[in-house]
Amino acid sequence: MRYFFICTLHFLLLSKLQAQTAQPYAFDFLNFSPSARITALGGVQAVSARDSSIISPSLWFTNPAVSEPSFDRQLSLGYQPYYADVDYATLSYNHRIGEQGAWGLGIQYLKYGEFDSYDITGLPTGTYHAQEYAIYFNRSHQSGPFRFGINAKFMTSNFGAYGASALLFDAGGMFIHPNYDFVIGLAINNLGLLLNDYTSMRQSRMPTDLKISLAIKPEHMPFRFYLTGFHLINHYGAYYSQDNNEKPGYVNKILRHLSFGGELLLSKSFHVQVGYNHLKRNTLQLEQLTGGAGLSFGFALRLRFIQLEYARAFYHVGGGFNHFTLNMNLNRLNFKRN
Repeated sequence: MRYFFICTLHFLLLSKLQAQTAQPYAFDFLNFSPSARITALGGVQAVSARDSSIISPSLWFTNPAVSEPSFDRQLSLGYQPYYADVDYATLSYNHRIGEQGAWGLGIQYLKYGEFDSYDITGLPTGTYHAQEYAIYFNRSHQSGPFRFGINAKFMTSNFGAYGASALLFDAGGMFIHPNYDFVIGLAINNLGLLLNDYTSMRQSRMPTDLKISLAIKPEHMPFRFYLTGFHLINHYGAYYSQDNNEKPGYVNKILRHLSFGGELLLSKSFHVQVGYNHLKRNTLQLEQLTGGAGLSFGFALRLRFIQLEYARAFYHVGGGFNHFTLNMNLNRLNFKRN
């Protein structure tokens, strides 16, 4: 099974280096979930809850407006192991600017592992490594019930002798209702310039995406509902069907752009999340077996100065993936501020 996944990933890596591909987008890892809590809620999110004791500081990777002064000196570490030694990790830090602003720094990293290299005659020539990473800078500001933010990020992708880099930007906004537990957010991601491509023949496109999210908690109910619309600009092959390559129906098309999530607020320090992503279910399930594809669940536990997050997401009948996040509030570690 392990060799099967290695061969599959190797094929996918090589396919990115061709001049013509079915998926001519580079840096797809930029749209990966930045934290375990977001993975548990369906994997796609562009909004943070109002006045929640459980937070996800690294969520500003997908919507820069999420960053706020209450995230001051929050350090977040995320790790998600995949099959065949593929690893995904994130790191973020937030700092307050006055009473209404904040800035943040972050790193997003995807390691594919080590591969054997061969020449055109089939003779081995050694090994090579494949990896991608992005460096983020965030700035946000709040004005009344509205918060706005922008990300600037530099990313690079390396597959042996082939590489690409880009300078991209995200922009986002949020409306936080002053009286009710209702928040709506909008973000447009990955707009910018391709600095250099894998080959002179390839014309890579950026994984530009428009997301709209809302979070609502009915009064007196210990449950918060999340709904996110995504891939509203580029479809990323969202209309491919496993059944004879036929396009899905109208309702199915709509559902493939939606991610559903729910959060049970058992206490101020312990929340349980569940999620469903219809696109993942339809594109990753087998014809006769679903294997729970598209489903996810997890929890978040807040202690004195740390917050632990765990999620498990099911993508395929072969099994699911675990996602771990550790958030630390450096203000409570008794470090002296300059």
